[in-house]
Amino acid sequence: MTVAEIVEREEWAGFRARETAALEAVTAPSTVIATGGGIILTEFNRHFMQNNGIVVYLCAPVSVLVNRLQAAPEEDLRPTLTGKPLSEEVQEVLEERDALYREVAHIIIDATNEPSQVISEIRSALAQTINC
Repeated sequence: MTVAEIVEREEWAGFRARETAALEAVTAPSTVIATGGGIILTEFNRHFMQNNGIVVYLCAPVSVLVNRLQAAPEEDLRPTLTGKPLSEEVQEVLEERDALYREVAHIIIDATNEPSQVISEIRSALAQTINC
């Protein structure tokens, strides 16, 4: 079932509950979990992630995020959160989530760089964090 289908049937609250259950189910030592951006909205998830792993926040400005979403829209998989035009929605959502991610993150990485550079920065930051 896609995110859009879950939201249609269970609304966002149902999706967020499933998201929390999935986070708990897949969390294990030496595991990388790529979450959806909204997972941070639930206080339980914020505490759980911060206390059960190393949270890496890949941050990028609105313009970069909009360009990436336009390049791979996947509307059927990624339903609108606000019903607004994409750039307005991304701005609004980022304003709501950025501070939460920064509060929880152990590591913050500039995700505007090329993927190979981002990976290198993540590896370096993880090595420093783990060896502290």
